[in-house]
Amino acid sequence: MVRSKTKPKKESGAATITPSKPEVVISTLDDFDRPVPTPRTNPSHQRWAWLRTACLLAILIPLALFGYFRNRYTTSIARIQNSLANWDNRAAIAELKDLEKRDGLTAESAFYRARAYRHLGDDFAFAQFAELAKQLGYPKDRIQSEKLLRDTQLGVVDDQDAAMANVMAMPNPEMEEIGPAITYGLLGRLQFTTVDAFLRFWLEQDPNTPWVPYFRGMLSISNRDGEAAVKLLEQCAKKHPEFVPVYRQLASAYSLSRDNERAVLALQRYLKSVPEDLDAIGVLAGYLSTLDRGDDVIQLIEPLVESSSATIDMKTALARVYIAKDLPKNVVDVLGGIAALWPEDVRIANLLAQAHQSLGNEPDAQRFAKIAETGQADVQSIDNRLARLLSGVDSTPDKHFELGHIFLHKQSREDGVHWLNSALSIDPTYLPAHEDLVIFFSRSNQPQLAARHQRYINLRRGTQ
Repeated sequence: MVRSKTKPKKESGAATITPSKPEVVISTLDDFDRPVPTPRTNPSHQRWAWLRTACLLAILIPLALFGYFRNRYTTSIARIQNSLANWDNRAAIAELKDLEKRDGLTAESAFYRARAYRHLGDDFAFAQFAELAKQLGYPKDRIQSEKLLRDTQLGVVDDQDAAMANVMAMPNPEMEEIGPAITYGLLGRLQFTTVDAFLRFWLEQDPNTPWVPYFRGMLSISNRDGEAAVKLLEQCAKKHPEFVPVYRQLASAYSLSRDNERAVLALQRYLKSVPEDLDAIGVLAGYLSTLDRGDDVIQLIEPLVESSSATIDMKTALARVYIAKDLPKNVVDVLGGIAALWPEDVRIANLLAQAHQSLGNEPDAQRFAKIAETGQADVQSIDNRLARLLSGVDSTPDKHFELGHIFLHKQSREDGVHWLNSALSIDPTYLPAHEDLVIFFSRSNQPQLAARHQRYINLRRGTQ
C-alpha cells in the first residue's frame, strides 16, 4: 500500500511567521539630545531683551560713526601731508578745502594751510592762516617754527648762520621742511660753498630725499652744465615721480641741452600740478614757439591775453608767432602797452621794429630798431656777468645791481628782481637797487611794495 505524501495540517489558531529583511535604523547626534521643552514666553523678559538690544545699538552706532568720520579725517590729513612733502601745494590746499567743508576749520587744517602758502610764497595768506591756527589752539612753538622757516627761506634774517642754527634746533624737526628753507636762503645769498656742505650733511641724514639731487641739478643749470643737470634731475624724477618741483627744473635742463621736445613734456607735467603758474606758462609758450608750434602758442596764450592775465613773456612769445604768421598788426596790439612801460626792452623793441617795418611805419620801425641796437651789447654781456657772479669773482652789490638792472629793463623782469634783491642782501642800504624796485613795483601795479622801498629811499636821503 502506497502511502500518499500529505502536508501537515496547520494548527488552528497558530500565527504564520514569514521571514523579512532587517530594517536599518540610522541614528544621528540629534537623537541623543534630550528634547528641550519650549519655554513659555514671558512678556516682561521680552521687554528687557528689547531694551538691552536698543541700549547696545545706541552705544555701537555712535562708535561706528565716530570711527568712520575719524578714519576719513586721518586719511585726508595723510593725503595732505603727502602732497606737502612733494610740494604739490595746490593739491594740498584743495584737499584742505574739502576737509574744512566736511568738518569745519580746525587748528590742524589752518596750520597746514599756512605751510602750503609758505611753500607758494604767499605771505599774506601764510600770515592769515598762521594766526588762525594760533587762535584755534595749535601749539605756539610749531607756528613760531613755521615763521622761522619762512624768514630763513626768504633770507630776511640778520644772521643766516644763526638762523640755520635756530632752525636745526627746532622741536620735532622735519628735515623735509628745514632743508629747503635753509638751502633756498643760502642760494639767495649766493653762499654756494655752504650750500654744498649742507647738502652733503642733508644726504647723510636722509639718503632718500629728492631735494638734494634737485638742488644739485639747479646748481648745474646755473653753471650751464646741461648734461649733469639732466642726469641728476631725471634720476630724481624717476625715483620720486610725485615730486612736483623737479619737473620745472628738468624743463630748464632739457632746454639748456637744446632738447625742447622733452622740455615741453616736463613743463606740461609741472603745469598739470601747478596750472596757475603764469611764469611757467610763458616759458612753455617760448619752447613751443622755438619748435614752430605756433598754433599751440596761440591756443595757449590768447585766452590769457583776453582775460588780462598774460605776462610779458607770454605776450612776447605770442608776438613771435604773429611775426612768423605775418600778422604785424597783432604784434603791435599785443606789445604796444608793454613797450610803453618798458621802453628799453630789447626783445620787445626788436619785434615791434619788424612789425612796424611790415606795416610801412618807417619812423616807428627805426625808433624801435635803435632801441634794440643800443641795448644789444648789454644783453650780450649777461652770460659773462652771470658766470662771474656765480663763480664768486664779483661779489659786490654794484655788480649784482648792474646785472639786475639789465635784466629788469632789457630782458626779464623776474630775473631782474632776483638780482636786485641779491644786491640788497649784500648791502641793504644800496639805493640804486631800491630805486629800480620802486620802478618795477610801480609799473607792475603793486603800490604798497613800491611805497615800502620809496620810504626807505626818502629816509636815507633825508639823513645824508
